[in-house]
Amino acid sequence: MPINQPYDERELLLRLEADDKSAFDTIYYRYEQKLKLYLFPFTGGDSHLVDTILQDVFVKLWLKRKELSGVAVLEFYLQRMAKNRLLDHLKLRDIREKHARTYADLQTDAGDHISEQLQLKEYLSIAREGIAQLPLRRRIIFSMNVLEGWSIDEIATHLQVSKDVVKKQLQLAKTFVRDYISKNGDLPGAICLAILLLPAF
Repeated sequence: MPINQPYDERELLLRLEADDKSAFDTIYYRYEQKLKLYLFPFTGGDSHLVDTILQDVFVKLWLKRKELSGVAVLEFYLQRMAKNRLLDHLKLRDIREKHARTYADLQTDAGDHISEQLQLKEYLSIAREGIAQLPLRRRIIFSMNVLEGWSIDEIATHLQVSKDVVKKQLQLAKTFVRDYISKNGDLPGAICLAILLLPAF
């Protein structure tokens, strides 16, 4: 590990390499907001795109945890990952809008992307299994909020229940699905929380 790296950061990376999920969670919560502030100006204020990129970055960090021995400064490393992911997303968006190139042309690092996307697909499949086990009303509230973007107020009005009921059912649902993913997918809690926000279930 490079000697110019702060001790605490070096220790976190060593623990992460040893599959320590709490080390990953520490890194996630330490750098999530910093990366949001870094990305926001480059996305034109697109908070959804920022969240999507962050999910990609932290999933990749976990998948690449055995390959971080050469990282000198973790924050710069994460910023570079985020920048590369942003460029990928912008290129893909441009391709879809203009229909000028094929999706395959964008895959400059196709081997890594295929492996990562297959694992992410597996994690999302596990999430779907967890969602399917929720009680009907709880599953409806979870789906409306997390998957369809309804607000607490909108759900309460539509289902004719109080906002407190919606909040309680939503929290119970998120806790169950998060724990289900963590138990069955061998993922840190922070990634489980991120996956719950992904739209592609």
